[in-house]
Amino acid sequence: MSLVLMPADGHVVAGTRRGRQIILRASRPGRTVGHRRRARPVLAGGILAAVLGMTSPAAGESLSDIFEQPRFARLGLAPIGPVLAATVADTYPVASASSSIVYRYDPTIDAPVLRPGLPGPIFGERAETVGKGRLDLTASYSFVRLATIDGEPLDDLVNQRTVGNRFLFFRVRGGTTLRDGRFTTVLPVHANVDIGVTAHIVSASVTYGVTPDLDVNVTLPVIRTSLDLETTTIVPDPRFPTFALPRGNPLAGTDVLSASADSAGVGDLLLRAKYIVHRGAPVDVALGLGLSLPTGSADDFQGTGTTRVFPGVIASRVLGDRVELFANAGMELDANDVGRSAVRWVLGGTISLLAERLAMPIVFLGRHEIGAPAEPIRVPFFFQIERSDAVDASVGLRWRFLETALLSANALVPMNRSGLRANVVPTVNVEWRF
Repeated sequence: MSLVLMPADGHVVAGTRRGRQIILRASRPGRTVGHRRRARPVLAGGILAAVLGMTSPAAGESLSDIFEQPRFARLGLAPIGPVLAATVADTYPVASASSSIVYRYDPTIDAPVLRPGLPGPIFGERAETVGKGRLDLTASYSFVRLATIDGEPLDDLVNQRTVGNRFLFFRVRGGTTLRDGRFTTVLPVHANVDIGVTAHIVSASVTYGVTPDLDVNVTLPVIRTSLDLETTTIVPDPRFPTFALPRGNPLAGTDVLSASADSAGVGDLLLRAKYIVHRGAPVDVALGLGLSLPTGSADDFQGTGTTRVFPGVIASRVLGDRVELFANAGMELDANDVGRSAVRWVLGGTISLLAERLAMPIVFLGRHEIGAPAEPIRVPFFFQIERSDAVDASVGLRWRFLETALLSANALVPMNRSGLRANVVPTVNVEWRF
């Protein structure tokens, strides 16, 4: 028995591949699968096991390979792998390279001195540099749980009844007789897919002041990613009443198959530089340049698999001692495929709540893809891969608990549901100046 894509005038049987060492469950303990009719036993230990093929998993493969396992491959989900990788590794911003503890050169003592004032942003950049010869270290942690794709919940994806003239079908060896007496060798399948993707991201970031006007930064994340995939199938699909089976037919029923895997590794290495070209009215202005190297595994959702360049312009202005406003605009250039580049922008500010001690950054961030981040799905029963325009809001608190150390907490929430999105991305970080 096999799952096929059935056009009106024929059918196409998808190919098979070996799988990865993962946790396989014929059903999830304690879970009840509901439907308008009672689920009945099925042949070969379950519809999905028979339809998608139970194979012995092979070690050493990636999270993306789960989508291409024979038991899942025929659902056509494999193209989402690169998009998941890009979302985890790139869509959610890394912590700011702008130091919250800034030094200014004092000619009267011929030495840099600590400048009092507002801390820098958690996400986004301000124009001011850290100061010549100064070192700033930031350690941050973020948690990402992807929840939706183009507004549709990832834990409740249902196949479309038809895509063009194609259907999801269950092949019946030897055939069977339908309730109305007709004979068939295929039965339509109703498939419900639950995709769970989480990432724990720990990043170390070092900023060094080369000159009073030039900062350089190195950021390296370590990412633990996990994928949980569960598919619930109903045969025959109740949306095709002409394929109803006689009462008691053992082919009719509901079955669940799930797979889980996780992986840990470094993410993409990010190198950044910022050079301030103007200080004073109306705003301070700096030029930024970033280079992301593909050191993370795209197949395990820890890197994009491409080299990316981030040119940009940074502007900021301090209003009195209570507010700092800043704006960033730039590009994310994909060196492998310029058509998959994106436009980025940041607009926000930091408000002082307790002078020199507590501040609140509020930031809006946008990322607008020029083209789709991956190849389109040939037969999109569940979703299609399209370009997205992501807009997020970031709200946090920064507490200076020592003269040269800060503790921060932040929540990043989506303002729209374009593309793959999390409901909220919490981030905490600690910053030290040496």
